[in-house]
Amino acid sequence: MNPVVRWVLGWVWAGVALPAVWAQQSGTPIRIGAEDDWRPYSYVQADKPAGFAVDLVRAAWAAAGVPVELVPLPYARCMREVEAGKLAGCFDTLRDSRTEDQYLWHKYHLFRARIGIYGRSDGSAAPMNVQALRGKRVGVTNGYDYGAAFDGDPAMVRDVATSDLTTLRKLVAGRVDYALVFDRVATEIASNNPTLGQSFRLRGVLLEPSLYLSFSKKYPGVEPLIAKFDAGLDTIRKNGEYARIEARWR
Repeated sequence: MNPVVRWVLGWVWAGVALPAVWAQQSGTPIRIGAEDDWRPYSYVQADKPAGFAVDLVRAAWAAAGVPVELVPLPYARCMREVEAGKLAGCFDTLRDSRTEDQYLWHKYHLFRARIGIYGRSDGSAAPMNVQALRGKRVGVTNGYDYGAAFDGDPAMVRDVATSDLTTLRKLVAGRVDYALVFDRVATEIASNNPTLGQSFRLRGVLLEPSLYLSFSKKYPGVEPLIAKFDAGLDTIRKNGEYARIEARWR
């Protein structure tokens, strides 16, 4: 490479990467998106992010010695901000063949969770699986991933809502045949909306995926951050903090 070109490219790289490095060294928090409406994993309470996943992410960054600002956002917007490089990352993201190349990933998942297939209480009690959903009207939430078997199947008729609560309301109203909601989220919704909760039932499990903090490919200096997050997550697993957080949210 021409020495002049090499010199110019070096300064261009420095102009992009050094601000991120300076921010980390100076104690300026990195900005991570946290979903604002996914109780009990990640939601807003008293204007601040709260939930099981929020506690895990905070603890991992703290163990790594990295200050972090959690920015509560609707999930679809959160992921757009990550893709644009405006946020370093967002959680909680399902990692599979469809999302693998879109983001950068830490090594070990945050947690695993089950996606339930819900039907109406007065409807068919027949057990459901992903194949049985073909041709049915299936309620899903904007921006969520449901695994390659569902998302990649053109026979699936998706009815997109702004939230899991809206999806379940559509189900009970007969506007969709089934709804896909993580089981702990559905349980939380039923607890907070007893009348609604009496009107839907779990009819099967779609899958039990691993959930991650997905990192932006465009955020300057992101690779060292991923390594630090991995180290922090490993630390809280080994020192018992992960288990303590998990016990608080059972």
